[in-house]
Amino acid sequence: MYGKIALEEAWAIPENFKAYDVSQLAPKGVIGGDLIANLLDVHGTRLAQMDGNGVDMMVLSLSSPGPQGVTDPHEAAALARLANDRLAAEVGRNPARFAGLASVSMHDPVQAGEELRRCLGAAGFVGVIVNDYQSAGEDRNTMLFLDRPECDAFWRVAEELDCPVYVHPREATPLIQEQMWKDRPWLAYSALGYAHRVGMHVLSIVTAGVLDRFPKLKIVIGHMGEHIPYDLYRIDHKLNRARFPNMPMAKDKLVRDYFGTQLFITTSGHFSTPALLCAMQEIGAGSIMFSIDYPFESIPNGCKQCTTRLYKTARSWT
Repeated sequence: MYGKIALEEAWAIPENFKAYDVSQLAPKGVIGGDLIANLLDVHGTRLAQMDGNGVDMMVLSLSSPGPQGVTDPHEAAALARLANDRLAAEVGRNPARFAGLASVSMHDPVQAGEELRRCLGAAGFVGVIVNDYQSAGEDRNTMLFLDRPECDAFWRVAEELDCPVYVHPREATPLIQEQMWKDRPWLAYSALGYAHRVGMHVLSIVTAGVLDRFPKLKIVIGHMGEHIPYDLYRIDHKLNRARFPNMPMAKDKLVRDYFGTQLFITTSGHFSTPALLCAMQEIGAGSIMFSIDYPFESIPNGCKQCTTRLYKTARSWT
């Protein structure tokens, strides 16, 4: 099928590798040949593969962890601004085929909102990406989450601008990596760790009442929902109001009630048709959008294996 829009597609600038060398995810040649070269490229191999697989548009975002991996607030904000300026320039070279998700530092939610406003006021940006928690502290073990009250300043701007917020995975903190994943590194990333961390983070945002305070806010999660659609019955069943009477989420709502209006998922890196059908039954086809997760996943693989008729939902982004 032609006319596909892919929403979670990574891109990078060399400065982004200072905080996290993405090449450590796998030796060269294991993930799509030269992973670094593919991240840096926009208008060469990437565009050629888009043409060959019916992808009309890619929405590009700075590869994880981006500013979330920078513990110094000023350096994190500077990286976000630099990446956004360069991404705007890349998108400007071919705006018919590319759009962008802005990057922000979440050390200071007010500053994040200002950067978001700057980017969404320019051509080419259609949303914002936040790579899970914001690293802080000298030992990199402090995690700043998006459900903390001061983040309302950021959520308020995102709602005002009608700007979808893509919550994307990243690596664990050094302490959690040491205690939980060191002896089982094969589970630390895409196989399990990413979904565990982002699933917890998104559910913390929902149960903190963020979507109730900002009823026009839209949050997107990739990888077929980071396990949430398949656990949805149990999640709602176990968020027992008698047990947790002070949970801030609206008392007349279940988590599933937010899907399709404020919560959405994409198919990035998860090309299982049975899993897609399950998600459609649990949260509805209108909650699901197409993505590939290039260059961590293959464009042909994502386009041929995933049911792409759902891509039209993405038109509301562009």
